[in-house]
Amino acid sequence: MTISTELANFRIDNACDTTQLPDTVWLRYYNDGRDVLIDRIIEEKEDYFYNEIRANLVSWQREYTIPKRGDLDTLWNPMDWLKKIKGISVKFKSTDTDYTKLDCSVLENLDYDLLSYDETTRPFYVTSDNSNFLYPTPTENITNGMIIYGIMYPQLLTLSSEETLPDNIKKAILLYVAERFFTSQKLYNEATIAGNKFQIELSRIAKTLSGRNQWPKTITTPYLNYLA
Repeated sequence: MTISTELANFRIDNACDTTQLPDTVWLRYYNDGRDVLIDRIIEEKEDYFYNEIRANLVSWQREYTIPKRGDLDTLWNPMDWLKKIKGISVKFKSTDTDYTKLDCSVLENLDYDLLSYDETTRPFYVTSDNSNFLYPTPTENITNGMIIYGIMYPQLLTLSSEETLPDNIKKAILLYVAERFFTSQKLYNEATIAGNKFQIELSRIAKTLSGRNQWPKTITTPYLNYLA
């Protein structure tokens, strides 16, 4: 069911029209509520949004940009945001059959200037600003030479998007939208009721996920070659 269909149903259920609830306002409310729900899911079970993404290594390039929400890949498809990096593995040689897992480090823990580690025998990466920096610096062009293991924050939806979250979780988003809508119409009692129901749904979802096996949610791997 597309988001525009959800909007049509919401207007019927709450007896409102396009003047009271324009499409753009509905979409903003929906995405805001969805983000609140996503944050709660990640707080409880971050691996629900786990994924593995691959990128090319470029000879003598140590800096690789981290995907941001809405960035476009080479096929002009919007990408998810890499919210948290859980690990990085690379192939330093085109002849490598296996990936080498990199240690994670920070500048404060390094004894020498970063450029001194181009010959290190203990590969590591440093995440700074919106990039990962690899050490030693790759010396070959390697297709799919890097794998990033991480938590991907879903992109914003459009009116033509299909909701990817399960129906029993999606219902909470509609309660959030109802709270925002009723508040905008100065229907404060109705807004309070919807808001209380939304909080109850958040608690229910958290309780449901707390017993969930650690199986990652399957999502499409973004195409990152343009970052190389």
